[in-house]
Order: sequence, then structure tokens, then C-alpha cells
Amino acid sequence: MVQNKVQPFFIYFKKMMKFYDLKARGVPQVLFVLLLAVSFGLVLLVRPLVLDYTIYVQQVYNAYMDILSSENAEDPSLLLKKIMELQNSETFSQLMSSSVKIIGFSLLQQILLKLLSYFYLGAYLCDLEYERPSMSCYLRKFLKALPRFIGFNLFFYLGLVIVFIAVTFLFALITALVPVLYFAVNLVIFLIPVVWFIIQVIFIFKDITFLDTGVSIWRNFRLSAGLSSGNRFTIAKNIIFIVCLNLVIQMFSFESQLVTLFIVSFLEVIILLIKQRLIALMYLSRTRRTGENTPAEVSN
Repeated sequence: MVQNKVQPFFIYFKKMMKFYDLKARGVPQVLFVLLLAVSFGLVLLVRPLVLDYTIYVQQVYNAYMDILSSENAEDPSLLLKKIMELQNSETFSQLMSSSVKIIGFSLLQQILLKLLSYFYLGAYLCDLEYERPSMSCYLRKFLKALPRFIGFNLFFYLGLVIVFIAVTFLFALITALVPVLYFAVNLVIFLIPVVWFIIQVIFIFKDITFLDTGVSIWRNFRLSAGLSSGNRFTIAKNIIFIVCLNLVIQMFSFESQLVTLFIVSFLEVIILLIKQRLIALMYLSRTRRTGENTPAEVSN
């Protein structure tokens, strides 16, 4: 596979901002509506659960503080008994139930968004490679890559969760054994978003490789990391541009919370599509010969 350099985002700016542009008629509009329905619709669905959750959290917190301020706090056995009673209470059960439901809906939302945006990524890749792609071309590319895409991401995110749990347990153990390291451990925890950002940069091409090649799930770990090698600083700057766009829209606020949620969801979908186009453009810069124009470039 040819390996060239990834360009700064402003080189791709004009093309990546055309999130509404796919060659098969009607496809971008339908995809956008579906993405917005998932993004905004599930937020509306979860809102009552979140309100219940905040109420239960406050009730459990108040009950816990009452236990600590009571006379039972001086007797460890009575204190433990009261805490166990609180954990077996109906309020605590409702709190756990609400938590599970919120996590479940949030996970479902992310899965659906990832699948729909992956279809868009494959469709845009078709547009860049073929003069007149059709809906069947989009579907073939998506369905051919889908099993490997799902398998890889299951292993990828499961591995990250296992590592996160192991590191959290290790830090908790270190803090318990050496309390003086508490602040150092907290500093490391604050660096978790930075670590996640670095992982995103290294594996930025982990999904698109399945759309473009027949690479296996296991080989893709090495292939996707290898494609970003030597270009990670540029890729990081490009991703920071997307992150900044997301931060800007989070600042939007209106009198109606519902209007705010809708506008933020609307803009988040746009940024998601822009990111997918940017990934496709960076990938083609990395894997195609210099001077090898795609049909999209010729037509432009």
C-alpha cells in the first residue's frame, strides 16, 4: 500500500465541509434525518430518566449524610448496618435501575450513531473512488466491511474497558497502601482524556481500512496504527479542529432547554459527518499515490 503524508485540515477544508454532498440522490438527506432522530430522539427519551436519577441521587445522599451525622456513626457495626439498610432500600434500587437504563440508552445511541456514520463514511469513500456511484455501491461496501468492523470494535473497546478497570484498581490499591501518593494518582486520572485522545490519533484509520481493504480483524490493529505512524502530529491537529467545533456548539444556550438540545444535536450530527469526510480524505492522502486524482477531484 502506498504511504504518503497526511495534510493539515485546511487543505481538506472545502471538501470536508460539504457534509450534505453525496452523489446518490436522497441518501445524505435520509442519513441526516436518521442521525438526528437517534441523536435528539434518544435524548428526549432519556430526559425523564435523568430527572428521576437526580432525584434518587439527592435522596440517597441525604439519607447517607443523616447516617453519618447520627449517633450510630460512632459505632462501626451500627454504621455498617445502617449503610447496608440504605443499599437495600427501595430508593437505592430505583437509583441503580435508573443508572442502568440511562447507560443502556446511551450505549444504544452511540452504537446507532456509529453504524449510520460508518455507512456515510463508506458512501463518501465510494464518491471519491468512482465517477457515478449508486446506492447499491454504498450498500455493498458497507455490508462487506460490517462484520469485521463490528468484530474489531468489540475487541477494541472491550480491551480499553479492561485496561481502564485494571488501571483504576491498581491506582486504588496504591492509594490505599501509600496515601501520600493520593494527589499523584489523581493527577494521572486527570490525564485520562489525554490518553484517550492519543489512542484516537493512533487508530484514526481503524474503521475505514475495512471499507477499503480485505484486512482481517487482528491484522487491522497493526495496519491502522501503521497508517497513522509518521503523521500523528498532523492528525492530532486535525482532530483538535473537530474537538474545537464540538466545544463551541456546547456553549450554545437558549431560553428553552428543548430548543438548546435540538440545536446542539443538529450541529453535532453535522460535525460527525464532517469528521467522517476528514478521515476519508486523510486516508486517501495516506494511501494513494501523489498526483493520483480521484473522480471527485477531477470533477472539481
